[in-house]
Amino acid sequence: MYGNVHRPQWYYIIGYTAPLLCAIVFWMLRDTTPVVFVTPSLSDMHLDRGDVVNSDKINDVYWRVSIRHVSSLLSEVCQKDKYTVLTHKNIMMDSVRMKESYIYVCDGAVHSVLNARSVVSAAAVKTVRCVETYANVTKTIVRKYPFSLKYVCGATFVSKTRIIREPMEACLWLHAIDIVESVWD
Repeated sequence: MYGNVHRPQWYYIIGYTAPLLCAIVFWMLRDTTPVVFVTPSLSDMHLDRGDVVNSDKINDVYWRVSIRHVSSLLSEVCQKDKYTVLTHKNIMMDSVRMKESYIYVCDGAVHSVLNARSVVSAAAVKTVRCVETYANVTKTIVRKYPFSLKYVCGATFVSKTRIIREPMEACLWLHAIDIVESVWD
């Protein structure tokens, strides 16, 4: 009964090409950048400081996808291992270290940050002794606070400013910025 029904030619064209086109579009939109986590080491301090990300890159949709991919990888690393802060120095993309100024905070209100910098005013009279660790090396460093933290959010890609008033948060952010700028040693 149904075996001898003649179907129009467009029926076969759509039936075969639509799934093929969907597969091609899906393949084109996938993130092909292999992202690999690199364990922190003291030699990281000899790497170049993180490059400031300009607006052309921030407005590039494909670059944003790769940054979100980096964030999801580092989220998994934070859940598995006991890290506090990770930076661009802990990421390999296409077998090359990530160059952009990037910080990922494992536990905090803000996780993924680009172009982080601190602006310490002359009114910053409080100090805190920070016990900081990187690559199994621990140091005690005296840091000043409060200060303004200026950054680009790695989730929304919008410039933001936060006032850091708590000593533990000051230690965390100033330590991360020193690592990104290769001045922590």
